[in-house]
Amino acid sequence: MTLCDVYLQPEVAFEVLSRLGEMGCVQFIDMHPELQLFQRSFVQEVCRCSEMERKLRYMEDEMKLHKIHIPDIQDLPKAVPIHELGQFEAKIEKWGTDISEISANETDLMKNYLELTELLYVLEYIGPLLGRADISTETKIKAKAPAAGDVQQTTGRLFVITGVVNRAKAFAFEMMLWRMSHGMIHYRQAAEDKILIDPATRQEIRKVAFLAICPGEQLSIRINKVCNGFRVNTYPCPPTHKDRSDMISKLHTRVFDLDQVLSKTRYLRCKALQNVGKNFRSWMAQVRKSKAVYHQMNLFNLDITKKCLIGQTWVPDADLEQVNTTFANCCHDLQTNVESFIGKIDHNLVPPTYHRTNEFTRGFQNLINAYGDSTYRELNPGLYTVVTFPFLFAVMFGDVGHGFLVFLFGFWMWRNEKRFLKSKSDNEIWNIIFGGRYVILLMGAFSIFIGACYNDVFGTQFTFGRSYFRNHLSVEDLSKNELIDVDPAKETGSVYLLGVDPIWGLSKNSIMVQNSMKMKLSIIFGVVHMIFGVVLSVVNYCYFKRSYSIYLQFIPEVVFLSFLFFWLVILIYYKWFMYSAKSKYGTSCAPQILILFIDMALCSETQPVEENCKLAYMFDNQRTIQMALLAVALLMVPILLLGSPLYKNRLNQKKRKEAVRKLDSFKRYEYDPEEPEKSEKREQELQDEVDKYTIPFGELMIHQGVHTIEYVLSTISHTASYLRLWALSLAHAELSEMLYHMIFSKLALSHHHILGSLRVFVIFTVWAVFSVCILVVMEGLSAFLHTLRLHWVEFMSKFYGGGGYQFQPFSFKKILASDSDKSEAGCKKFLT
Repeated sequence: MTLCDVYLQPEVAFEVLSRLGEMGCVQFIDMHPELQLFQRSFVQEVCRCSEMERKLRYMEDEMKLHKIHIPDIQDLPKAVPIHELGQFEAKIEKWGTDISEISANETDLMKNYLELTELLYVLEYIGPLLGRADISTETKIKAKAPAAGDVQQTTGRLFVITGVVNRAKAFAFEMMLWRMSHGMIHYRQAAEDKILIDPATRQEIRKVAFLAICPGEQLSIRINKVCNGFRVNTYPCPPTHKDRSDMISKLHTRVFDLDQVLSKTRYLRCKALQNVGKNFRSWMAQVRKSKAVYHQMNLFNLDITKKCLIGQTWVPDADLEQVNTTFANCCHDLQTNVESFIGKIDHNLVPPTYHRTNEFTRGFQNLINAYGDSTYRELNPGLYTVVTFPFLFAVMFGDVGHGFLVFLFGFWMWRNEKRFLKSKSDNEIWNIIFGGRYVILLMGAFSIFIGACYNDVFGTQFTFGRSYFRNHLSVEDLSKNELIDVDPAKETGSVYLLGVDPIWGLSKNSIMVQNSMKMKLSIIFGVVHMIFGVVLSVVNYCYFKRSYSIYLQFIPEVVFLSFLFFWLVILIYYKWFMYSAKSKYGTSCAPQILILFIDMALCSETQPVEENCKLAYMFDNQRTIQMALLAVALLMVPILLLGSPLYKNRLNQKKRKEAVRKLDSFKRYEYDPEEPEKSEKREQELQDEVDKYTIPFGELMIHQGVHTIEYVLSTISHTASYLRLWALSLAHAELSEMLYHMIFSKLALSHHHILGSLRVFVIFTVWAVFSVCILVVMEGLSAFLHTLRLHWVEFMSKFYGGGGYQFQPFSFKKILASDSDKSEAGCKKFLT
C-alpha cells in the first residue's frame, strides 16, 4: 500500500474521480476532518444531487406502491458531468413535479369519492329504516300523562344522527352511546359492511353505517362528541323521503363521474411512472455516482488560487500503474494545459489493510474481520479458515443426513446467487446468511464426510461392506441369548472400509466407545490446531524483523505446548496401536492416559491399573522421559517472562544513546536560526525518536508478564476448550438417535396394520420437522458459534493481533450496492 499526493485541475477533477470510482482501487484521505459538510467547497453540488436522489426515492416509492415494474439494466451509465448537471436536474424536477401533482390530485379525488361513497352507503342502507317518515323541526316526543286529567307536557324534539363507523370500533361505539344516554337512544346498524379505500394509506377499511335517534339537544351534542372521539364520519340526513330519494339519484351520478375521473388519473399516473421506471436505474446510478464524486472532491484541499485540488490517497502497489495511466488518459482526452498527476510520498503512517477477495473467500474473510482487521502486512488467517472452519464445524455436526440438508441449502443459494444479488433484500438476517453461502456449502460438504466417518445418518448406521467382527456361536446358542459378546481376540475380518464399524450401532456399549473415541480426537485436533497457530506467528516475526522473538518467544511457546500436550497426543496414538485384544499387552492392563498425564504434572509415580497388572507405564523409562519433558517445559516459562524484556531494554538503551547523540549534534551544529520552522520540525522529529526508545523496564516487564501468564494458563484452558468438539458431537449423535428410535421407529415402523402407511406419513412429518428445527437449525447454529469461538480465541490468539483498519476504496460498485438513502444533514443548514 502506497501513500500518494494527488494534484488535480478543477476542469478534469470530476472526470478523473469518476474513472477512479469505476476502478475502485483508491482511498482518499480527508484533508480537513474538522470541517462540516456546509463548510466545504462543493457543498452546493452535493446538496443538488441529494435533492435529486430524494425525488427519485419518492418516485421509487410511488412505483412500489402501485406495483410498477422497474426493469434492470446491464451496464450502468457514468456519472453526470458538471456541464450536464443543470439539464439533468431539470428533467428529474419535471418528472417529480408531474408525479407529485398527479398523486396529490388523485388523493383529493379519492377523499371526495370516499365521502360521497360513504354518504350514498348511509342513505341506501339507513334510509329504509326511516321509511317514508319525515324529519322536521316540528317532530316532537311527548311524555304520557301520569294520571287521568293531567295535561300532557312536551319534553323535547327528536334528533337524527347518521354516519359510518369503523367495523373494529363499532361495538365499543355502540356501548358508549348506550352508557352515555342511559338507554334513551334508538341505535341501528346496517346489515352489511362497506369495504372502502383509505386515501392516505391506500389500504382497505371496513365501515358500517349507523342510525342514532335521541331526544333532546343536549343529548345530541354529547353523541356528536362521542362521534368525534371515535373519529366517526357523520352525514346529514335529508328530512323527507323525496329528498332522500333525489339525493341518492344525484349521488349515483356524481360517484360514477368521479370514478371515471379517477380511472383517467390513475392511467396518467401509471403512464408517467412507467416512463420514469424505464430510466430509473440509470438516473439513480448517475445521481449517486455524481454525489459520491462531489463527496470525494470535498476531501481535497483547494489552494488559495482555486486552480488546483490537492489531496492524498492510499493506492495498492499492484494498481498504482493503472491509476497513473488513468490520470494521463484523462488529461489527454480533455486536452488540459496543465496536467494532473499523482506521486509517491514518504510517511510514518500505518497503511490500511487490503485483502483481495472473491465471491468464495469473502464469507470466510468476513468471519475474520468480525474479530478485528489485521494490522498492515500481518498474517491473514482467512485462507486457513477456508479449511479449518468447516472441518471443526463438521466434527461437532457430523451426520451424513443433516450435513446433506445443510449442503443442499448452500447449493441452492449458490445456484440462485445471481437472482438474489439482483433482487436486494431488506432482511438483515437473510443478507448475513446469503453472504456466507459458500461457508454453509463447505460446512455441509465436510459434515457429510465426517458423518460418513462417524457412520451416522439421521441417527442410524449404514453398511458399505462386511464388519470387522465375526460371530463364532452356533444357531442354538444364538437362539438362547438376546445379546452376544463378540470377541475381537478371536478370528476377525478385514478392517471396515470407512469410518466406524456398523456393528457398534447394535451394541449396548456404543456410547462408551463413541465417548472415548471422540474425546481423544478432540484433544488431537485441538493440540494440532494450536501448534499450527503458534507456528504461524513465525511469519509475523520474520516480516516485522523481530528475529529475537523467534528465539525468546516462539521456541519457548512451541516447546511448552509440545512437551506437555503434544506428548499427550503421542500417548493416545501409542495406546491405540500397542494395546488391543490381539496384541501381547492386551486391553485389561492398559494404563489410563489421564492418570499418566496428571501424575506427570504432579511429579508422582503412577500405579498399575489393577493389582494383577505388572506395568504402570506403557514402555520402559516413560516416567524419566515425562519428568524431563516437564522440566524443560517449566524452564520455558522464565525464558518467556524475562527474555524479551531484557533484550528490548538493552536494545532500547543502545538506540536511545544514538538518538540522543543525533539530537545534541543537531542542536550544536545543524540548527539554522534563519529557518526556525524547518529546524524546529527536524528537532521535534529527533526528540520523538528519543522518546520512542525511552521505555521503562518495568513497563516492558508488565507487558511481557501479562502475555506469559495468559499463554501458560490459556494453553491449559484452550486444550480443555477443544473438548467442546467431543461434547457437541456426542450430544448431536445421541439426540439424533433418540429422535429416530423414539419417534419414527417406535411410533411408525413398529406397526404393520393396514393404516401403517398413513401412520408412517404422519410420524415422518413430525420427525422431519423436529430434525430440521432442532438438529439442523438449532444444533447447526450452536456448532457454528462454538467453531467461531475456537478460531477467534483458541487459534487466532496465538499469532493474530487484529489492530489495523480496513482499506475502504472509493468504489461506485460498493456505493450502489449499499443502497443507502440517508439524507445529508449539512444540506439543511446550507439551504437555510
